[in-house]
Formats: sequence, C-alpha cells, structure tokens
Amino acid sequence: MTRALLVLLALSGVAYAEDGDRPIDRKKTAAAKSDDGAEPERSTQMCVDQEIADRLALKRKRRGAVDRLFVKQHRHEITAGGGYYASDLLSGTYLVGGSYTFHMTDETAVEFAGWYTHANADIIRALEDKRGVVLTDTYARMIFAESLLNWSPVYGKLRLGGTIVHFDLHADIGVGVIDSKTSRGAAGVVGFGLRLFMGQAAAFRIDARNRTFRQELLEERFLVNDTAVTASLSLFLPFSN
Repeated sequence: MTRALLVLLALSGVAYAEDGDRPIDRKKTAAAKSDDGAEPERSTQMCVDQEIADRLALKRKRRGAVDRLFVKQHRHEITAGGGYYASDLLSGTYLVGGSYTFHMTDETAVEFAGWYTHANADIIRALEDKRGVVLTDTYARMIFAESLLNWSPVYGKLRLGGTIVHFDLHADIGVGVIDSKTSRGAAGVVGFGLRLFMGQAAAFRIDARNRTFRQELLEERFLVNDTAVTASLSLFLPFSN
C-alpha cells in the first residue's frame, strides 16, 4: 500500500526527501537547479540582444525618410522668369521665357519650355565694321523651344535666417529646336537646378542649362555650347498637396 502511494506521488511530480519528513516538488527543484545552469544565461542574453536590436531599429526609423511637406506628384507647375544668356560666338545678353511641367512622381517630371533672346548688337556691329558688310539685323531674335525630362533625387530643408525652407535639387536632359537667322535646327539640352518651396503652391527656381547646336556666322558653321542661368517663380496646381 505504501509503495503504491509512493508510485502515485512520483507520477504526479511530488517526491519525499530521503528523510521522509516532507514532500519535494520535482518541478520546482528542476527550476531551482536551472538557476545555475546555462539555459537561463542564454535566455538573458537573448533578451539583451533583442533589446539592443529594438533600440537600433528605433534609431533607424528616426533617421529614415520623412513625409514631404511639399508634394509635387500629379501636380502641374507653371513657371515664368528670366536671366543671363552667354553665347560662344556672340556677346552675352538677357533671356526671358517660361515653362510647363507635369510631375508624374515627386522625383520625375516632364517639362516643355520656351525662351526668347536676341543676338547681341555690339558684336554684330563690330563684325560689320571689320568685314564692311551687313551681317544681319542688329536685333536678330533667337527662340528656343525645348522638351525635357526632370529628375529630382534630393529633397531636404535648410535654415534661412529664422525660417526653415524646404528645397529640392533636380537635373534636366532633353532636346530643343532653335529659330534664328544664324541657326535653325535641333539642340541638345542638359542642366540642373534648385527649387525653394514657399507654402504649398509656389516655389522659387534657379536653373543653369547648356544648349549644344550648330550656328552659322560669316559663312562658316560652328558647333557651339551656349549657357544660360535663370531665376523664376513657379505656381503649382492644384494649390494644395
């Protein structure tokens, strides 16, 4: 009878001490023994490693990209401005014009632009005096029509005085057509620029572009690289993000 009772107690996880005075819970004894074993140490190490991983993940999340305060995606940009035009064969002069840009995403857009300038009169008069012939109109117009792809890989913010201003940097590449008395044909266009956003509907732009095309002067043809730097104001439609 006593032996049967001991077997039942053993199966239930309870045993008597060797002196037979008190019962011993084998499960608690195993847990107590594990306090000095390797398993709890590995569990503690896993907890510490997980805590470090959570902290690193939080830091990465803080450093990650934030939502843009100025969204360009699916918006229309209308731009007007002017600047300085520098020609390889002629003297520098002014440039005025505008553009329409459709932003497919915040990083990519297509742009159609038109610009007007003229052949600088000073150099034309100097050539006329030197050759003794009239080359062309001393105020000959030059019109550029361009189609470009815009890529804006950089978006950020900077402090101007006490104000935080958001901006982006963009690169441009495309083709154009030139209409003038010294050049008629296609041109390759490359450039880069900066937008400073004002509110949710306007931006101030600075662009620098290079135009490569053939120009004819004094019965000779030249491959020229004319550059222009412009400052413009842009309006975005719709007026809010």
